[in-house]
Amino acid sequence: MKILHLIPTLEGGGAERQMTMLACEQARRGWSAHVGVRRRGVHQYSLYKAGVRVHSLGDLKGANWTLAGNINYLIKSINPDIIHTWLPQMDIVGGLITLWNSVPWVASERTNKVAHQGYQLTSLVRHCLVRSANAMVANSSSSTEYWRSRLPASGVFHVENAIDLIAIKDALSTSSTSQEIAINVKEILVVGRLTRVKALEIILHAVCRVPESYAIHVSIFGEGPLLAELEAAISLAGIQKRVTLRPYCVDWWKLLRSASMLISVSRYEGQPNVVLETMAAGCPLIVSDIPAHREILDESSAVMVPLDSPAALAKAIVSVLTDPISARERAFQASSRAARYTIEATATAYESVYKMVLARS
Repeated sequence: MKILHLIPTLEGGGAERQMTMLACEQARRGWSAHVGVRRRGVHQYSLYKAGVRVHSLGDLKGANWTLAGNINYLIKSINPDIIHTWLPQMDIVGGLITLWNSVPWVASERTNKVAHQGYQLTSLVRHCLVRSANAMVANSSSSTEYWRSRLPASGVFHVENAIDLIAIKDALSTSSTSQEIAINVKEILVVGRLTRVKALEIILHAVCRVPESYAIHVSIFGEGPLLAELEAAISLAGIQKRVTLRPYCVDWWKLLRSASMLISVSRYEGQPNVVLETMAAGCPLIVSDIPAHREILDESSAVMVPLDSPAALAKAIVSVLTDPISARERAFQASSRAARYTIEATATAYESVYKMVLARS
């Protein structure tokens, strides 16, 4: 089977990570796997190594006609059996050109139904276009239900995210705790796009509420539109020694071995990659009490905190630090749950969707 994935970039987001793992596994299974991308990034080496062909489309934002023309040329050059689009831009531009070329099309939903509230123009156009897709694949139960209420249920599928369990295990085995022991500081990790959805300002407010007697340091790994605003907020609060903003790095997993916890207090999610990967690593978790987190965790496997509550988050941080035994017990429970999220299972599920689409076409 010849598959063409269309995705805006190969940078450090969850959709990019999932697409990369899927395309690499498809190549290992003998498929002719191709990726059309506007801008390359941290995942390109993994694709090259697996034998996936990466094609540059030009770094063009929005519904750009030049981008559409480049996608059209790529489709005619490759002649794929299936086109799989990822994220709104490619669902719109890539989807439109896929329909123009009459190629079977699989669209993706990587977020929660909350993201569609308000129906902005981009969302409206995307909703109209994906009605003509051969399949919509969502990575969470709530998103699956959302699309089944708007599209024919027989064309909407639920495929869970995958975790690279082997890579996480290797990263943990080669990591070192010497720096943490030397400075005697409890490291707290936050990983994700610097956007409003991630509620990063709540984390900063919570850090201000954690007493100075607790020697903590929060590393926030990610890139996004709020970088300058967060830098200013950290400076204004005077917490530069307790919080550091760092660029996303593909091997951040190695830090989970020595970290005291990872915090994810998103306002909504699809199926959160960072949380799944932290579960697999056996690192304690503090997460917001939202449906996406409840789908994979509960109070026996993580500390759940109310949305947008710095006081509750600060209290949770202190509780993890003062009772590390309970924290590790929860982390063990979470780790046992993560074992089923394999790339082999996810790739097989997608393969079933593709075959069904081809059979119906």
